[in-house]
Amino acid sequence: MSSLQVAQKSEKSLTEILVMVVLVAVLMASFIFYFFKQQGQISQAGFSSIAQVFSARVNGIRGQWFMDLKPRFVSLASNQVQPDGGFLMQVPVNKLGWVDSHDDALLCQMIWHYVMEAPLLYMRVPISAVLVEQQKQVLPYCQYSLPSGEYFTYQRHNGKVSEIKLAY
Repeated sequence: MSSLQVAQKSEKSLTEILVMVVLVAVLMASFIFYFFKQQGQISQAGFSSIAQVFSARVNGIRGQWFMDLKPRFVSLASNQVQPDGGFLMQVPVNKLGWVDSHDDALLCQMIWHYVMEAPLLYMRVPISAVLVEQQKQVLPYCQYSLPSGEYFTYQRHNGKVSEIKLAY
């Protein structure tokens, strides 16, 4: 092989490498662009899933309340060790069997803890838990919301969990 052929071959492989690097960079840039473009919808879909899990667990606790003949506290198996050293969590319920808390200071946070057994976080973003008290005709309810404005509510008196709504 002559030196001219060697030079042409190395020049050709350098060009091929450069084209491949540019192609990969363009593909990565387009993926990042479309990911951030769809991030809001992804976040809303995930938070909607959390609301559905919350609703299913609330209904499961109420079903257990019926099976246990309507006690004041429902005993549930827990993934975490409880203060008494066991794996049974005592979930307080109201007289209709819906998850409620007797601690007025952190009412909605405690309800979240009893139902979800997880911190108030979604994809490393804090979820705010607020007790909403409006007019005297409307009973107070818990609202769980993300900083981006999506939220769902939990009505303690009837166990209803709302669909995801936007605050803005």
